[in-house]
Amino acid sequence: MKTFAKLIAGTALAVGVIFWAAAAGASPAAGGANLSLASSLIASGGGPGSYSTVRAFNAMIGEDAVLANERQIATTYGQTNEDRFVHMFDYAIADAWQLAGKNNVSLPPASATGGQALATQLVQAGVAQGGTFDVTRMLASLFGEKIANQAMADLNVKYGAGASDNFGRMADQFFHNIGTTVGMNV
Repeated sequence: MKTFAKLIAGTALAVGVIFWAAAAGASPAAGGANLSLASSLIASGGGPGSYSTVRAFNAMIGEDAVLANERQIATTYGQTNEDRFVHMFDYAIADAWQLAGKNNVSLPPASATGGQALATQLVQAGVAQGGTFDVTRMLASLFGEKIANQAMADLNVKYGAGASDNFGRMADQFFHNIGTTVGMNV
């Protein structure tokens, strides 16, 4: 009888947590994510289904700054890797958005934040302890850890083993440069 009572109490607790999370608008897949910031990034890049990293960051920091950033990445990693980085970034954001939908995570409308303020928030979302940028941390901040980890794994499936590591290194430089452009010390 005591076991049955513990089972009932445990079930009631679990149901209560689920209802509390639903009432609070939380999703286990999103896990504290800043979904409004994710929506703003996607909107700045053309919206769901037509997201472009280049369009998004042109809108945030200007075409000249984006081109300079791309040239620096090409100098460090080679033009082929820089071209691939842009495609991987487009894919990672589109994949995370699709994974959010598959996990019943609804993205709210984009906020009015744009331009350099949006770029600053994105850099801040990826800055780890010690002040370094981590693209997986940024994706987790936007979409939740489960979705971020799956999106990074999906990069390896689409682009080959180790693609997410290469993407991460280039993103670290890309966002370091963006941080410098908007006056942050990253």
